[in-house]
Amino acid sequence: MTLRCGIVGLPNVGKSTIFNAITAAGAQAANFPFCTIDPNIGVVPVPDPRLERIHAFVETERVVPAELEVVDIAGLVRGASKGEGLGNRFLGHIKEVEAVLHVVRCFEDDEVIHVDGRLDAVADVEIVETELALADLDTLERALDRTARKARAGDKTAGAETEVFEKVRAHLEAGGQARSLDLSAREAAFLRPLFLLTAKPVLYVANVGENEAARPEENPEFRRLAAHAEATSAGIVTLSGKIEGEFAELDPEEREAFLAEAGLEEAGLDRLVREAYHLLGLRTFFTAGPKEIHAWTFREGARAPQAAGVIHSDFEKKFIRAEIHSIEDLETHGGEAAIRAAGKLRVEGKDYLMRDGDVAHFLIGS
Repeated sequence: MTLRCGIVGLPNVGKSTIFNAITAAGAQAANFPFCTIDPNIGVVPVPDPRLERIHAFVETERVVPAELEVVDIAGLVRGASKGEGLGNRFLGHIKEVEAVLHVVRCFEDDEVIHVDGRLDAVADVEIVETELALADLDTLERALDRTARKARAGDKTAGAETEVFEKVRAHLEAGGQARSLDLSAREAAFLRPLFLLTAKPVLYVANVGENEAARPEENPEFRRLAAHAEATSAGIVTLSGKIEGEFAELDPEEREAFLAEAGLEEAGLDRLVREAYHLLGLRTFFTAGPKEIHAWTFREGARAPQAAGVIHSDFEKKFIRAEIHSIEDLETHGGEAAIRAAGKLRVEGKDYLMRDGDVAHFLIGS
């Protein structure tokens, strides 16, 4: 399971620089608007130190991390919902991703032109989110035309849909985003086929200056953005695109010293990818054997057969049971045989809810 996050934001906020650092894919990065027209796509590993913890006790030929797909989408501008700046194409690309990584400029640099000639992180966010809301309002109007006709003909489901769509429309018109609206499971199900842009989970990526990467709270634009994130049900992570770009070009043996000099415990991009992974409601289980130790992605709330189906679709259909242990059990007892002998190997059936960090072996029928 590889899901997509889309990197969005105004032009010249550092989207492509950050994308390049994440993926080393060589996306074009330059100091003019609309540098990125067609989206660049990269698949990146999800940093997870638990893989090496397992590897310390299990000899294997290879270690395979979980993956996340990242899409670099061109910068939006005011009027994108009406087609300005190739807006319709860009909005269409956002519709195709499961979550949004919204890069927001929080750094001063006279050599990098701001599209509006000023530094105001929250104003930048509001430009982008207004355009997304306007696009969603257009989608809702079309949906309401359809459901209202069906409701007048006596379709009770259409009547319930109409109520939900009107509720969301009013929320957007009041300046809200669909993701911050408290909806029941039934209401959310009605909304899902519309693929509303403002319903997607959002992680703000505060792109700060080099000297602020280790102390972002000293940056007033970051503080304002963090308050906005809390008020609008969004996550936030900070990094310096310039530092991350330099870090990505270093040899592995040079990276630790580089981070220490910058006052950082880990690369900001590692935090970004992990936060994006969790933003999507994704969790990880592991399989471990002589051929490979593999991190597998599942959605929070998945049961054991669904998790088995991530490895191969037939595994879900032919699932019999799962044998589960924790990484802590592995570290305590030293191997699966010892875990079994200690009575710590759990046998779970079809109703077992998978937990983040489970080490699993699935028994499958013929």
